[in-house]
Amino acid sequence: MITAVIIKLILAIGLLIILYQDVKERAVWWFLFPLILLSAAWLHFQESIHEIFWQQILINLMAFLIVFGFAFLYAVLKMKADFLKEVIGLGDLLFFLALSFAFPTSTFVVVLVFSMIFSLALHLVLNRKSKNASVPLAGYASLFQIFIYLSNWTGIYNNLYQIG
Repeated sequence: MITAVIIKLILAIGLLIILYQDVKERAVWWFLFPLILLSAAWLHFQESIHEIFWQQILINLMAFLIVFGFAFLYAVLKMKADFLKEVIGLGDLLFFLALSFAFPTSTFVVVLVFSMIFSLALHLVLNRKSKNASVPLAGYASLFQIFIYLSNWTGIYNNLYQIG
């Protein structure tokens, strides 16, 4: 019980730090990504059927690779852009990689898609007058994750690990 509370606090604080750093500095401390991965994976593991936990992680990693693989190909072939310098940041990739360990596959796919939509919408609303076109994707997706986890922890939505 106490362990779960500590893990949830670590996760929430880590997500808040990522939000702050990505929005303010467009750079995030590297150790936050393994911290998020481990704490979110621990919560997922505690709520899942242990025999299928690793299967779900592998499927999530394949989905992650497919989504960002297509983004890479589009950036390189169509946009003629450097993927990690002009299209997406390394921190964004590490954040979504960590997210791959956080949920069962059906939840992961929904959260991945809606966190990107949320990030784009929030960026469009907050930066109408800004000339900076880059989106702090990991930061905004962290905010979305905070909403997701808080809705689960407060009982607003208590089937986060049983979707599908």
